Amino acid sequence: MPLALSLWLDRSCLRADEDGRCSLAVELVASGAPAEGVRPAARTVLALDVSASMKGEPLEQVIRSVDRLLDALGGERVDAPADEVGIVAFSDDAAFVVEPVRVDAAGKRLVRARVGRLVADRGTNIEAGLDRAAEMLAGAAADMRRGVILLSDGAPNVGAHTAEALREVVRRHRPAISFFSLGYGIDHSEDVLSAIGDAGGGGYELVQDPSVCARAFARALGAQGDVVASGIELVVAPADGVEIARFVGHEDTRFTREGVVVSLADMVSGARRLVVADLRVRAPGKERFVADVVEVTTRWRTPASRAASSVSRLAALEVADRAPDVVVEAARRVLVARADEARCSARSLADRGQFGGAAAALRGLTAEIERLPGWVVNDGSPLAEAYELLVDEATAFERRPSPEAYALFRKATVGSKLTASVPSAARSRGDASQRLIEHVAGDRPEAWLVGEGTGARHRLCEECVIGRTRDADLHVEGAQVSRRHAEVFADAGAYWIVDLGSTNPTIVNGADLGSTPHKLRPGDVVLVGDVELRYEEAVPELGPLSLVELASR
Repeated sequence: MPLALSLWLDRSCLRADEDGRCSLAVELVASGAPAEGVRPAARTVLALDVSASMKGEPLEQVIRSVDRLLDALGGERVDAPADEVGIVAFSDDAAFVVEPVRVDAAGKRLVRARVGRLVADRGTNIEAGLDRAAEMLAGAAADMRRGVILLSDGAPNVGAHTAEALREVVRRHRPAISFFSLGYGIDHSEDVLSAIGDAGGGGYELVQDPSVCARAFARALGAQGDVVASGIELVVAPADGVEIARFVGHEDTRFTREGVVVSLADMVSGARRLVVADLRVRAPGKERFVADVVEVTTRWRTPASRAASSVSRLAALEVADRAPDVVVEAARRVLVARADEARCSARSLADRGQFGGAAAALRGLTAEIERLPGWVVNDGSPLAEAYELLVDEATAFERRPSPEAYALFRKATVGSKLTASVPSAARSRGDASQRLIEHVAGDRPEAWLVGEGTGARHRLCEECVIGRTRDADLHVEGAQVSRRHAEVFADAGAYWIVDLGSTNPTIVNGADLGSTPHKLRPGDVVLVGDVELRYEEAVPELGPLSLVELASR
């Protein structure tokens, strides 16, 4: 079963004659891997911003990125899924560039020819881009997986332009279609694009620089094949005498006769999703020994089958004449959800220049976490990860960043949600993503980051996150190292490093890396916080040399 459902209540019992409150923590864990040979074919539409701000290098990089990815799409195997791709371009309005075509030799030629003629001009109508892309997917076969990858570098100024309005546009097409959003450069609206990705089930990713566009496309396209459960919903049905006071955080909910339905994003293997609700419970009376509190059902679809699956769990509490104890397993999860909520509130304060208040709000929650029984710093648990992120963001606010630094920090953090955790890319990729990422990486050298002073050698792969979090691919300890500090990735046969919005900047050869990726060369010295690393490459072995080659040397 690809989804495991667990429930916790954060108190041990109810008093018979008193109304009470408690919190419900619901956790989903995805497992398994989609088999390439049995997954359904996918129809994916790229919705590309061609407004005036994309003129020049940004649009040229998009065109080159689509060209590079086409070589990795499709396949020559007889049993390979019959994947299709379509292209929509939007500025003041949106237009079909390429109707969905099979990703074979003829289809690739057509896509290359049409995309190569794109021209940037006029405004940004994201609503039209979303609707045209959804229209292009309407004719897909019933068993095809359908996805939209929207890329934009600016804020919408034609059509619907608020985050909530565009969230509603996406909701009209869910759950049949998944939407991914890519924010290009530092001038896009992260609130709008993250709302589209959240409501669309695919998520949002910051594309800091045009040079990494191909990699962002590869990650989003690969996610189409990596998903083990889609169309996920939780139905939370309170028992008689129980009322849902609120959901912690900004959950996408609707009310039905079954209960409150929470729509969730698609999940890959190893992903965890946490939903927390605060409940009000009426006094159960002395004639009962156990009181049912809530029933939760989750339902989903798997890539290999369009039929819905479901599982249900019931949560109940003992009725007893004593003060309730704190259920630590539940309390830890409630605090993780509250951490996301606190981060959102802190950003709202920082948006108004109230950096001190933003930091104080986060520090208050870290103090509450520290008081939880059994608390251990950086033990690899989700709550420890939440704590480290709160510390990083509080520190960033306390330094009162410049408007430019805050804009980049905000874009780098708004899409990360502690209640929706995914393993590091290297451990969560399926066959579809792996093939695309390897293609974008190219024929790269064998390379390492070597700890100065320690000599520890960290071999690099296609994507390698560096940070103090236990989930980092390259875990480094240091007082000034951020939870997710920087990332080294391979692209077109070379390794690059990019800062991930760290509290302390990433320094390469004595210069602040800023928001632009740096191409690594042997001997480069990277300072991640207060940890120094040196980039090294293996020396290629030379084969036998001819007399002419020897003479030329």
